[in-house]
Amino acid sequence: MTAAPYLLGRKGPGAAVIVGGGSGDSDGGFVEPPVVTVTAAGDVTVKGKTKAGSFGKFVYPLATIAAGRQYTFRYTPQFSQLAQQGKLAMVGFGLKSNNDFHIVGLRGDGSTGLNKYKVYGTPPNGWNAQTGHTTSDGGAAAHGTQGGPNWIRLVVSADGTTYKFQTSADGSTWSDEYAGAVPSPFSNVSGVATFGIALWFNNADAGPFSILIDQFADEVAIVPVSVAAVSTYTAPEQAGSTITGAGMSFGATAADRLLYISVAYDHFSNTRTLDSVTVGGAVATRLVRAQGLAAVRNAEIWVVDAGSGSSIASATSGNVVLTFSSNGLAGTITVYRATGASQTASSTATGTTSATITIPPGGEALFAFCNNGSGTGSLSNITEDYNSNSSTDMRGIHGSKASTPGESVTSTFSGTASGSQMAAVAIQPA
Repeated sequence: MTAAPYLLGRKGPGAAVIVGGGSGDSDGGFVEPPVVTVTAAGDVTVKGKTKAGSFGKFVYPLATIAAGRQYTFRYTPQFSQLAQQGKLAMVGFGLKSNNDFHIVGLRGDGSTGLNKYKVYGTPPNGWNAQTGHTTSDGGAAAHGTQGGPNWIRLVVSADGTTYKFQTSADGSTWSDEYAGAVPSPFSNVSGVATFGIALWFNNADAGPFSILIDQFADEVAIVPVSVAAVSTYTAPEQAGSTITGAGMSFGATAADRLLYISVAYDHFSNTRTLDSVTVGGAVATRLVRAQGLAAVRNAEIWVVDAGSGSSIASATSGNVVLTFSSNGLAGTITVYRATGASQTASSTATGTTSATITIPPGGEALFAFCNNGSGTGSLSNITEDYNSNSSTDMRGIHGSKASTPGESVTSTFSGTASGSQMAAVAIQPA
């Protein structure tokens, strides 16, 4: 497979220019078979003329499709000379091998909008046939106009058996149009011989057309991390120097499971440090704490490997033990189970009443917050997974936020602050 990422058309950030070869495959439904040209500026244009009464199909190879990769391009259609001005024309990704084919993309809805759409077939209703194909109209697409320019993306699953089709208004933030879709009649993309930009025209949409491809990129697919709060615990003021969350859930086992321990604690008068955290006996590693020195109250996030090869690989529950430098603390704990995540944080952040952190694409942020007193309050812009008052003198809040495109998020405490502390960590895909 060609080294990637690469780009067809004008250069995008960090991409080289590599043009796919071949003249493409058409089904005979054209008066003038589509011709692909590349200008000196790097723009790629597909031009042709559809035959009256024919359902014309065309695929131009752009890459070798493979599992675990994503393919993106932006296109601007010129359909004004078609009989229906492109109201029934389709542009998307095409997968073809001999007479088997699968096309997914955006198709005119017969009026002024665009629908997400799939068309596929196998003999006797395969590529060379004009009718008998299986079609699926998914309804209005989240993004795109008949005049373009339109961003579309195909994300192939890690095992190559399914795909995700996405659209975007700007090439940055993406919306799922189809997820977990099977590329019928192919059971796996490994069986695809030709992959690239695809066109499909209705038999009433005859005439000349052209399409400008501004960008095409082939990259490793970003698989978002999976993070969920699986157990919580509130401890009143303890006589000793430990807080034990007994029998806390670790969630289902997984080869790449990580457990994040979000902690908020308060002594109310004297300073303390949290010296260790054990999870089912396994020693966790601190990722961030709001105050780096001994403090009266603090918020911290720790992580421990709970996947294959770890001492707790088969455990679905166990004790979470916090050991402090001295006695007399109250606290709250939330255990988060994660898969597909790196044990190394993308970034961390701290604050008092608020904290700002940048979530990487496909990542998630965790927040831990501690406030003195029994007053109520909440954290903004995130999902609160646990909000609890301990011993009427301390409130602990634990929350999270996932982001597929990646973004900066600021979370702020809404209540009356009293010695408050906040810590956050950004989890990145493995």
